Order: sequence, then structure tokens, then C-alpha cells
Amino acid sequence: MSHVLVFGSANMDVVARVPRLPLPGETLAASSLAHVPGGKGANQAVAAARFGAPCELAGALGKDDHGRSLAAFLDREGIATGRLARVEGPSGLALIAIDAEGENQIIVVAGANAQAQAPDLAPVGGGPRPVALAQFELPVDEVERFLLAARRAGWLSLLNAAPALAEATRLVALPDILIVNETELAVFAGGRVPAGVDEAAALAARLPRKGAMATVVTLGADGVVALVGEAVLHVPAQVVPVVDTVGAGDCFCGVLAAALAEGQDLEAALRTAVAAAGLAVQRPGAADAMPLRAQVLAQLA
Repeated sequence: MSHVLVFGSANMDVVARVPRLPLPGETLAASSLAHVPGGKGANQAVAAARFGAPCELAGALGKDDHGRSLAAFLDREGIATGRLARVEGPSGLALIAIDAEGENQIIVVAGANAQAQAPDLAPVGGGPRPVALAQFELPVDEVERFLLAARRAGWLSLLNAAPALAEATRLVALPDILIVNETELAVFAGGRVPAGVDEAAALAARLPRKGAMATVVTLGADGVVALVGEAVLHVPAQVVPVVDTVGAGDCFCGVLAAALAEGQDLEAALRTAVAAAGLAVQRPGAADAMPLRAQVLAQLA
């Protein structure tokens, strides 16, 4: 298996469970509060590592208690952190409300993530291509540098274009594989949020691709739809009980990267990642909810 380098955020998630998501200006009583490791980059790195990929996280942590806790957590997960800079100021923080149905609202405070700088990438030699994975919780210019460096070095590049930032639209054509959910797709393609697989595929066809391998749209309970060349591929999701959806998309991205790094073709990797995300929604939390390789393979059997 080749390795996965994630350039992404690491946050401390402050998670409150509420009976329903609050309306504007409303105060609700939470039934519980927890501090758990998170951030899209850290979540995706944990998902990739637990699936068995040699994995590294590049980005930035603050020199605070949260930063030390996050670094210790990543070390326990076997994720290399040599390119995770320690900077002055607080680490990233996410304030998360989760309702009884598992839906969520999230407010992200960038903290140290705003100081992250794209790492250098060594040119690919022989063997499987290493995988470079990025998201938009870091400075957009640095994400662009990372994707361009991956192209020059011959790495397989994946971009999870989340959160949807209008100023990042120019980047959606850069990766080999673009991953968005329905809301992000609507922002970047300039349409309404699609209802179902067919609308998602039609809207995804409007995105610039420049010869990219695929555009992948995650559709929650409907699985994923991917545009691969002129072909449309739909991978349905299994019906599972949902505890919370925080981190499910990150689980999909991290396991997709790991499956590609071990040489799975795109269709097989998509099926593997959908199965993993279906396991993640059955557990509370984000990084802590990522499934182990054996659990994913059992789900696929």
C-alpha cells in the first residue's frame, strides 16, 4: 500500500447534544457536553490510518492544551505528525450541536489552522502513486499550492471541497478526484441543491473538470454518485441506524484515499468508502467514530 498525506485542519470539537437544532435567537438546554478530537483533516487522516494506510497529517496546531491533546491523539492513531507545525496561539475549535435525529450544526474557529502552510511533495518514483488529500478548512491559497505540488510530483490528488467557499471555486478543477456533498455541489455548480441521484449527476456535469478522473457527490442515505469520464456511477448506501452524522463525510474521504492508495480501482474504492461511512454514522463523535479496517471489510462481505 502506498501512503496518504492529508493537508488539513485539526480541531478540538466541543459537542453539545440537544433535542433539536436551535432556531435563530433561541436558547436550548443540552443533555450532554463533550470535548473530542476533530477537524476535517484529522478526521480524514484517522479514517485512512484505521483502514490501514500509512498516513501523515500536515497543517498546524496551537501551543495550547488542545493542541497537545490533539497531537497525543494523532500519535496514538499512528499518524505521522512531523509536518504538523506548532504555532503561537490557540488550536482550531469547532462548536457542534447534534439533535436527536443525528443532524448537526457546526461553527468552526480556525485558530492555528489559519497559519498552515502547504508541505513539499517528493516526485513519485516506481510503484503505486501516493495520495494527497485536502479540504477547505485551511487557507485557500495554501490548498491551491498543495494541489499544484501534487500534480507536479505525480501524486493522486483528492479535494474534498468543504466547506463550500465561493473564493475557492477556481480550485475545483485542480484535483484528480473532486468530492462534494449536495450543498457544496450547488454552490460550485451554480444551481439548486439536487434532489436525488439524477439531479446530482446532471448538476455535477456542469463543474469544470479539465480531464480529472472523477467528480464524486456524496448523497447521505442515497450513497454517492460519481462522474467518471462520460459515465455515471451510483453506489447506494445501506440503511443503517443513525446516531450522528458528524464526520461521516470525512470518513468517506479518508477511506476512499486509503483504498485508492492500496490499489483499488475507483468503483471498488467508492464502495469501500460508502460502507465505512455507514459504520461511522452509527457511532457518536467524529475522529473517534472512524471504523477499523476489519469492520469495513466485514460490512462489505
